[in-house]
Amino acid sequence: MRIDLGCGSRKFNDCMGIDKVAYRGVDLVHDFEKPLPLKDNSVQFVMASHSLEYAENLLDVLGELYRVCRHKAMVCLVVPYAHVSSHLVNPQFKQLFNEYSPRYWTASADHVISEDEFMLPQQESWSLNEDSSIDFRPLHMEYFYFPAYCSGYDRLELSLLRQSQLNVVHQMMIHLLVVKQPISLHEMQLLQETATFEEPTYITEHRAAITEIEAKETTFYLDHLHPILGQMKGKKSAAKPSTKPSAWPNSQKEREKGKEKVNEKDTEKGIAKREKPLAGKLKPASRQSTKTKLKSAAEKTRTNRI
Repeated sequence: MRIDLGCGSRKFNDCMGIDKVAYRGVDLVHDFEKPLPLKDNSVQFVMASHSLEYAENLLDVLGELYRVCRHKAMVCLVVPYAHVSSHLVNPQFKQLFNEYSPRYWTASADHVISEDEFMLPQQESWSLNEDSSIDFRPLHMEYFYFPAYCSGYDRLELSLLRQSQLNVVHQMMIHLLVVKQPISLHEMQLLQETATFEEPTYITEHRAAITEIEAKETTFYLDHLHPILGQMKGKKSAAKPSTKPSAWPNSQKEREKGKEKVNEKDTEKGIAKREKPLAGKLKPASRQSTKTKLKSAAEKTRTNRI
C-alpha cells in the first residue's frame, strides 16, 4: 500500500490520499494526528508533502507511521526549512525542520549522510534520540535555496551558509528508510545508491527551473566564515580573506575608507588603495632647509644670551 498523508487536492501518484478535509481526490477523510485505520506493516511508501509542519505532536504522528510501515518502506517528506524569517513566526506551523531533524528519529549510530551537512553545532553522537520506539534513517536530503544562492557557491559554502544565517533555504526534502529489522551500514549504502527517490511533481519542476539560472557573481560574501571553511576543506591554515569588497561595511572605519578616492591604476589591477595625502610631508630638500634654519636660530639665541 502507498499513502499520501495530508494530500490536500494534489494526491501523489498511485497513493491512497488521506486528509481531514474532503478535497477532490481524497480517498480517506481522516485526521492523521489520530490513529490511522490501517494494519500494521501494510504500507511500503509514504508521501508527506508540506503536511507534517501542521502536526501538534510530531513524534506521535511518526510513531503511527512507523507502526503501519513495513521494514524498508520509504518515506518522503517535503517540509519548510526552519531558518526562514516568515517560517519562524507563522502561527500555523507547529513544527519546523532542518538537517538535524532526522537525527531525532532514530537511536542508531549508523548513517549514510555526509558529515559536512552537520557543522553548526557539531554533535559527538549521530543519534540525538534515546527512544528506540521509532527508527527512520535518512538516505537522502535535498535543500532548495532562495534564488540569491542558486549559483556562485560550492556545496560546502552553501552548507555553512544555511546553518549560520537566515533566509538561505526555504524548504527541504528528506527520504527516510523505515528500519524494523537489523540492517548493515553496507546495505544502507547500497540502498542509497540504487533506490528510486520518488518526489512530488512540483519539486521536479522547481529543480528544473533552478538549473536554468545562469551562474553569476555571488550576492553574499563569506569572509567571516573563511576560518571554518578552511578547516572543512582540510587546509592547515585559515583561508585567505576575499579580495571582494564587503557588501555591508561593518565599521565606521570601513565606511570612511569606502568614501575615499581610489587610484585608477590600482583599480585596474583589482587592488583598491587609499590615496596617501601629501599634506604635512616635506621633500628631503625641504626637510634639510628647515633643519638648517632651526640650527641658525638656535645659535643666534645662544649668542644673544652671552
